[in-house]
Amino acid sequence: MELVIIFAIGVVIGSIITRIINRPLDIGTLRIDTSDPDGPFMFLELSKDVDSVTSKKYVILKVNLKSYISQK
Repeated sequence: MELVIIFAIGVVIGSIITRIINRPLDIGTLRIDTSDPDGPFMFLELSKDVDSVTSKKYVILKVNLKSYISQK
């Protein structure tokens, strides 16, 4: 039983450390608008300048999935 508790605490601490480390690495938001009947549209909203993005091999984005236009 103690081993399970120690394992759970380790997972929680590891998750917190991973979030702290990866937070400064994200460069913006990928906004997905699902309100259009033709299909979803994606918009890239950068929080840093383009030069900092082009110099990297990979980037981390937050994803925002939302319908922005009402379907009335």
